[in-house]
Amino acid sequence: MGLAALLAALSGCALSKPPSTTQVMEQALPKGTQIPPAWGSSSATGEVAGDWLKTFNDAGLDAIVIEALANNLDLRQAAARVEVARQSAVVVGAQLKPQVDLHLGAATVKDKDQANAFNSTAAFASVFWEIDVWGRLRAQRAAAVAGFEATALDYAYARQSLAATTAKLWYLAIETRQLVALTEQTVSIYADLLEVAKVRREMGKVGDLDVSQASGSLNVAQAELRLMQGLYSEARRGLEVLVGRYPAAELEVAAAFVPVPPPVGAGLPSSLLARRPDLVAAERQVLAAFRTQEAARLALRPSFGLGLGGGRLSDGVLSLLRLNPWMIRAALGMLVPFYQGGALRAQVKITTAQQEQAVAHYGGVALGAFREVEDALTNEQLLAERAEFEQQALADHTETVRIANIQYAAGATDMHSVLQFQAQQIASEAELIKLGRTRLVNRINLHLGLGGSFDAAPATAAKATATPPEGEQPVR
Repeated sequence: MGLAALLAALSGCALSKPPSTTQVMEQALPKGTQIPPAWGSSSATGEVAGDWLKTFNDAGLDAIVIEALANNLDLRQAAARVEVARQSAVVVGAQLKPQVDLHLGAATVKDKDQANAFNSTAAFASVFWEIDVWGRLRAQRAAAVAGFEATALDYAYARQSLAATTAKLWYLAIETRQLVALTEQTVSIYADLLEVAKVRREMGKVGDLDVSQASGSLNVAQAELRLMQGLYSEARRGLEVLVGRYPAAELEVAAAFVPVPPPVGAGLPSSLLARRPDLVAAERQVLAAFRTQEAARLALRPSFGLGLGGGRLSDGVLSLLRLNPWMIRAALGMLVPFYQGGALRAQVKITTAQQEQAVAHYGGVALGAFREVEDALTNEQLLAERAEFEQQALADHTETVRIANIQYAAGATDMHSVLQFQAQQIASEAELIKLGRTRLVNRINLHLGLGGSFDAAPATAAKATATPPEGEQPVR
């Protein structure tokens, strides 16, 4: 029993210290690649704010995002994966605790040549405890907990991504609705031009060419209208499926875009590593791989177990021999991995390679995240400047069309020129509509890239994933 107490005391050996975030990043990035102290595309270094959804001041968007979070089927699957990871960590952690089994049984034996039957009963209880002398089991538990945390963080990022995707589809539906309205106006404009051409032909001022040109433009506009109506239906159906509705293309969206919210703070590049859920999840995967590799190394060492059993066996033969039916058994064992055909050392090499894979994955996720932010910050300024030029271009095209219509009525220009100028004005107006959505989508991408949350809670937290497995604590 003294040896058992000694082994129990040894089971408190500390696990290896895992690499820090800085060390993991140094291993993950190629030599010479450094995280800059500031964003290269913007000087906006203010703190990254959460609750970005409210900054759009769009009640319809708020409602549709809430509906998506409540009903989206992909998000429900992600939540189930979190629960699987949580309970898997509990299963692994259970190996550190004593395993207790109870066996109860009764039997009757009847010989056809004997008058009496032989009855027997059994009741046994056994306890087995693998003493974690070197920390192998604790390393496995730590790996499972880190895996759970990574899955929970992936779920948190899935919620952020779902909110962003819903917002993008919402504004896509608004864009297509506006393009439908613009195309309807285009049809009306070309129909009026066709009537003007017919009247002028009857007056003998123009020939059939003007009428055929105007009619051709009207038919093209009619075809474009059908295309836009189809795209509008598709956009609404996509949004309906995302929020868990039947795709009936009946969802009502706003008729116009909200103004682009004021500029936001971008923080520092290094702070992204602790703020974006997918980056923190990738770091937890590195930790899980580190602990798994540690457990594989510790499996090369001997393992120790303590067994205790006892119970009662009532049997006719024991009664005849006058043996006591009560039995107690205690044992202490050691298992030395002597020869496994190289399997254990191969497992160490496998887990080492998996750890290198996790580190490289972390570096890839980090570089991708930095690129997303740099792109969004660059586009913020470029899109704003582009909007000013497009607005001025629309004003110029509108004035050109006004003058061309006056000249056509006076016979100073032809229908081809009028139609050409009119097409330029319509294209410019359509471009402004598309640009409006592009600017809003870029702002959403910026919030998602920076790790800002769509609600008041931090992006790295989620209600369904806030706590580790029962009885476990986050382990580094």
